[in-house]
Amino acid sequence: MMRRVLALATLFIALFAAASIVQAATSPASPLEKKIKALTEKLTPELIAIREDIHCHPELGNQLPRTSAIVAEYFRKLGLEVRTGYAQSGVIGILKGGKPGPVVAMRGDMDALPITEETGLPFASKDKTTLDGRETGVMHACGHDIHTTLLLGVAAVLAAVRADLPGTVVFVAQPGEECCDGAKLMIADGAFKDIVPAAFFAYHVDDTLKAGKIGYTSGYKFANVDGFDLEIRSEGCHGADPQLCVDPIVVGAEIVTALQVMVAREFSVHNNTVVTVGSFHAGTAPNIIPRSAKLEATVRNYGEDQRRALREKITRLVTNICEAAGAPFTLDYSFGTLAGYNDPALTAEALATAERVLGSKAALVEQKPEMGGEDFSYYGTIAPAVMFGLGVVPPDLEATAVHSPNFVADEAAIPIGVALMANIIFDHQAKAGRAAAKKVP
Repeated sequence: MMRRVLALATLFIALFAAASIVQAATSPASPLEKKIKALTEKLTPELIAIREDIHCHPELGNQLPRTSAIVAEYFRKLGLEVRTGYAQSGVIGILKGGKPGPVVAMRGDMDALPITEETGLPFASKDKTTLDGRETGVMHACGHDIHTTLLLGVAAVLAAVRADLPGTVVFVAQPGEECCDGAKLMIADGAFKDIVPAAFFAYHVDDTLKAGKIGYTSGYKFANVDGFDLEIRSEGCHGADPQLCVDPIVVGAEIVTALQVMVAREFSVHNNTVVTVGSFHAGTAPNIIPRSAKLEATVRNYGEDQRRALREKITRLVTNICEAAGAPFTLDYSFGTLAGYNDPALTAEALATAERVLGSKAALVEQKPEMGGEDFSYYGTIAPAVMFGLGVVPPDLEATAVHSPNFVADEAAIPIGVALMANIIFDHQAKAGRAAAKKVP
């Protein structure tokens, strides 16, 4: 394993050297940028080992005792103030710089998924758990092992230059992104009660981009994740005499079709909206009209106005169709994860740093908003926030899908992500510090 790690480290150093040649053609690196680069290169073998260890031992939801202990201990070794217990397993590390400046935060999520790994990697997870009475594997199939490693790496680099660092950086190791409102719970548990960041930064691995590429979206990046459960009820009757009762299957089918018409005809084509009925259960035999039909749907959109308009229209549509059919029903509509919004000004500022550090605009890939959800959005209710996509597609693959048992990531992305985010945060703090100094009479 150590031989493999050293070989990888040599590869990463070569990649950095190549990037430096490109960068030299655009603008010379500052002494601080060179120091961050050197620190990252030195850290790379250690970070790769940490990532592979976390990948080999994934944990689910908000119960992450092993992972959170690794993070807390690493922060302590760096001399950070460490606080634990948020959302059960959440950890924050507070790094105070040697110069005046604002508070900012970087988030890395730690939880895995209930998926049996099929990658064949030497550090593949073999862990098992039981969910709903069935055994399943546990796997870091969404790159959170890399997110956690990036958080530790940036903390280590900035801790090494803390004397020159303006302000305070809060490193947020969050559980429960995949299932359990981890970000929302960390906020509710008081993670930022007495230390409120003025900006939040994060990465998410990008399964469409190669290592060295950074994806960005200014404005809405992820969608609101809402949904509803609907039960349509009936007295039930023989399938040969449908006039004797309400047919909840027919009513449900009409609702499924009407929802798609509503999206196409009642909302602007410029406002991305998705309503998907992913579960429709009814009946036990072909000649029996059942006593109920149950539908479950996910509703995706952007912004508070849009999500409230959708709830109103879906409620009206379901009510009218069921009442017209004389079908009793129960509709449970819920708002889930907030839409993720990348603050345009913060995004533009970070992109200027990224172009300089990566050496060209070609490494920056503008992306369309997604309909997936990400609870990093809750930090945006506290302060401006931005999440970038970190390319992790291995060089020998066209793509590698997250949430797949075959998801693999190119570890060359780790030092790239660490060096870039360390520069983004430092530049932001320095800029904010200069602006604050100008205001002082």
